[in-house]
Amino acid sequence: MCYNFAMRLLLAYRFLRSKHNSSFINIISKISVLGIILGISILITVISVMNGFEHELKEKVLGFTSHVTAFKSQDNSSNSLEEFENLKLKKHILGYSPYIEKEILLSSESGTANAFFRAVNPMLEKDVGMIHKNMIFGSYTQLNDDKNNILIGSGIASKLAVNVGDVIEVYAYFKSNNSTKLFPFKENYFVVGVFDAGIYEYNNAYTFINLNNFLNNLKNNNKNHITFDSIRIRLQNPLNAFSFATIFNKNQDKYYAQDWSYTHQALFTAISNEKRVMFIILMLIVAIAAFNIISSLLMLVMSKEKEISILLVLGAKQRDIILIFLYQGLILGMIGIVFGVVFGILLSSNIDAVILFIESLFNINLMPVEIYHLSKIPSIIDYNNILFIIIYTFILTLISAIYPALKASGINPATIFRGNN
Repeated sequence: MCYNFAMRLLLAYRFLRSKHNSSFINIISKISVLGIILGISILITVISVMNGFEHELKEKVLGFTSHVTAFKSQDNSSNSLEEFENLKLKKHILGYSPYIEKEILLSSESGTANAFFRAVNPMLEKDVGMIHKNMIFGSYTQLNDDKNNILIGSGIASKLAVNVGDVIEVYAYFKSNNSTKLFPFKENYFVVGVFDAGIYEYNNAYTFINLNNFLNNLKNNNKNHITFDSIRIRLQNPLNAFSFATIFNKNQDKYYAQDWSYTHQALFTAISNEKRVMFIILMLIVAIAAFNIISSLLMLVMSKEKEISILLVLGAKQRDIILIFLYQGLILGMIGIVFGVVFGILLSSNIDAVILFIESLFNINLMPVEIYHLSKIPSIIDYNNILFIIIYTFILTLISAIYPALKASGINPATIFRGNN
């Protein structure tokens, strides 16, 4: 008797759906499928949310830092941007901003805070950073005024208990005229704006002042007419930052460039490792659910010994029995995969509604805005990940069905019929 694919598949389906199956077997089978559905849907949702958080973090980091930073080399005493502007690579640049960054001490009537300031050209800085879009109080445009105006992060504003219109003192030390001597710098600055960069460290550590105003405040201690010490660069494509920095460093020796992936390597490596570990843990959960198919199929084999014996007597080969039970495992696995992927995509696409429902149900706040600085939960569905999950689960269910299939093919019809008599 010849069993083709369609017949084997039909027998596999009828064995699973047989009314003679015990309720316990049906329950175990449903639990196995439900485990795969939950495992896959949770895996897709968690990875999508982590992808979204990683993307948001990159956007916020790149909005505050730059795609590439070019530092002056030690033997570069030029204070002109002409050499930089004449570079052939300039066609890849959307914007650039020369700046000076120093560690400072801020003081108000309510306290002190250690911080950094960036002395920038406000017009050029808008082409590179996103601070002008992150203002929560005050105005970025007031930084254009050649006055002692300062923008501060929201964390610094809280520490110093200051707001727009208040005055803070700025203390720092600078080298005088390329010598080893340090001279004190002290100026009163008016707070004209408070920004929220969306990252705790930036809100608590950075301030912005007008570069031209700062240079004027240096007065006689800037006889070498230093106008900047580094240049922030924004590229047309941030993914080309590494290759741009490499070519940039080979083509000239006046600056040394570092791309954003290098300057924030530890941060994004940690995020990548965390996502990888989470992925592995959830994959193990899916594996456990998939291997539950073994127990349900073994019980099915035991309950169908008579039917299997009849098939063997009618001419079915061991290969046919093996394939019938392999198909049963794959049917259970595919049901779990299809529903798991669908539910996973739906959850990932509507994660805000899900979180809102959980918060209202339990009266909790899972994503405080003041901590995460997000109005909604980011979620990016990576269909390459989903394809990998489908293939991975399919292989696991196939492996899970092998032992029960071999067990079924080893049944001796004579022993079964003799036992029934």
